[in-house]
Amino acid sequence: MSVISPKQAPSHSVVVDAMNNPAFEWTRVPATRRRLVLASIAATAVVMGMLYTAGMLLEADRRVASAWTMVATVVFTLGWMFLTGCLNASLRGAADPLVSTIPGGHDEWQQRLYDQTYRRCYWPTLIVMSVALLALVVGDLDIIPALGVFLSAFLLAVMAPLWTMAWTLPVDLRESASN
Repeated sequence: MSVISPKQAPSHSVVVDAMNNPAFEWTRVPATRRRLVLASIAATAVVMGMLYTAGMLLEADRRVASAWTMVATVVFTLGWMFLTGCLNASLRGAADPLVSTIPGGHDEWQQRLYDQTYRRCYWPTLIVMSVALLALVVGDLDIIPALGVFLSAFLLAVMAPLWTMAWTLPVDLRESASN
């Protein structure tokens, strides 16, 4: 197992420059950011539904339909990744766990906002993951659909802090930090 040295880790200036890129100014308007959250939730629901459907079709031995569903899932996943990137850029990387681990990645205000958001989402996501794990272990589902349910719960748990921060932040981070 290799360990990333500080020289290999992304530098503070590269990350900050990417997150403060003026090309993403359109995403920093609160109304636009909320529309992106709703679109991201819808895209996540579609991807989760397609993963579950592909698992059910695979379990029913309908390989051709399952293959087309997986192709559609990959296409929707690319759209979901674009939406996630736009949301993260709209928050200037404040919800990104990677940015929080880079020395100097967050200023004090962003770090406090990051910590508050993750604290707010901790128990709901823990409950969702616990219920999904319980359904996986003791549920009457076959293994592939059960894994689809668990993967969906995991995806919700990962996305909840980003959605929460993007929805509840009333203004651009630069304006809030300067006030």
